[in-house]
Amino acid sequence: MKTLSVWVLSALLPLSAQAQVPTTSPTTTRSATTVAPAPVTPPPQPARPQPQVLPSPQPTQPIKSTGPAQVVPTPAPKLPDKVYDRNGRIVPGVKPVGPNRVFDSRTGRYYDSVPAGSGQQVKP
Repeated sequence: MKTLSVWVLSALLPLSAQAQVPTTSPTTTRSATTVAPAPVTPPPQPARPQPQVLPSPQPTQPIKSTGPAQVVPTPAPKLPDKVYDRNGRIVPGVKPVGPNRVFDSRTGRYYDSVPAGSGQQVKP
């Protein structure tokens, strides 16, 4: 059995090697036209620099000064909007996240709300 498989393998090996060898020239499918070389042109002459025309001097006026820059006070931090529950009590840990939406950070849930007073009230 082993000799039979060796004999079959030795008989098929030259056939598989010959199948990989191309039988036609690889250039038969290519065109034989050549590209004409580009015409030789003389290098361009450097351009003469044009004289620069300076703007005519304008009468200068002094810059008006109003003193040192004014210090702008930093705005006070805005307190977060309060969120009320259905009974009107402030709910700690709940923050407005969008129009008519609040996020309860304790439970991780979002609730619908309606504007109420200076904050939001959770919808019943």
